[in-house]
Amino acid sequence: MKLSHRLEFVVVWTAASLFTTIGAAAQTVISNETLVSTTFLVNKTSVTANCGRTGCSVTKSMFAPIEVTCPAANGQTCTFHISMDTDASISFACHGQYGCYGGGPTAFYQFLVDGVAPTIGPTDANGHFIFGKNVFTSSDDCGQNCLWRRLTRQSFPASLLAAVTNSSSNNHTISVSVGCTDTIPAFGCEATAFTTTLRVDVFEP
Repeated sequence: MKLSHRLEFVVVWTAASLFTTIGAAAQTVISNETLVSTTFLVNKTSVTANCGRTGCSVTKSMFAPIEVTCPAANGQTCTFHISMDTDASISFACHGQYGCYGGGPTAFYQFLVDGVAPTIGPTDANGHFIFGKNVFTSSDDCGQNCLWRRLTRQSFPASLLAAVTNSSSNNHTISVSVGCTDTIPAFGCEATAFTTTLRVDVFEP
């Protein structure tokens, strides 16, 4: 084997090995779990979170607090699989000479389990599951004198995992909100969740 071929083999092998390591570090594998219960929720009412200040951020609750039981003994754990499908829209304010051009706000769902972000996720430290970043939904351009763009509803699903441990109670509370942040920044943002279905599956090891 020529030296050039050997070097080529080493480079390819190193790249493949690095890719495998990065891929393994980025994933969490949970196996041998048994489904023990399922909770379904439907919300037919639209929920809108909006704020009108440059650089602002806002959330609005989509459901009343959802109580889910982990049937394991005290000190034992369960895994919650939370899946949600929502028709949503994202928009931002436009005023005067600036119009409604360029990027858009960041839109997200916020998931909290017992008041904190899910430990598996994927969410950020605030429980935010981002479904739109620097974008907006719109059916047309709007002129200089309009306040909000016309909206187009799109499906933005979410799926995440939360590991919970029973302590003084085996009941756990899930809260779900829709929100947005004016990341342009412009003159605020608006995110609306329309019809929503949510499912919580409880698994035990």
